[in-house]
Amino acid sequence: LTTLALLVVSASATLKKANEYKSGDCSGDLNFGHKSGNLGDVTMDDSTHSVYLATQEGDDTWEGWSGKTKNGGGCTGEKLGLVPHLECLNLDTTTTQRIQCVRYV
Repeated sequence: LTTLALLVVSASATLKKANEYKSGDCSGDLNFGHKSGNLGDVTMDDSTHSVYLATQEGDDTWEGWSGKTKNGGGCTGEKLGLVPHLECLNLDTTTTQRIQCVRYV
């Protein structure tokens, strides 16, 4: 039982999240929420205009990508560079191209 409790605490400490919003400033209702210890590539819905990225560890590294294979798929196209975390990320204006997908690295 003690080992199981430690595993649960350990797993919860590594959860990553990517919360999508229709607004450009992460206001209003959540469009799509992603929260998992296994988040890697997270495709952005076409109706999403901002995302809030975080992990419980606080030392996030996320990349923005110009393309996606499909909703729920993977990142493709050009890597647009590292993107901010623990703040609102506008998908339309942060880089020279719209961010279609984010990748936790």
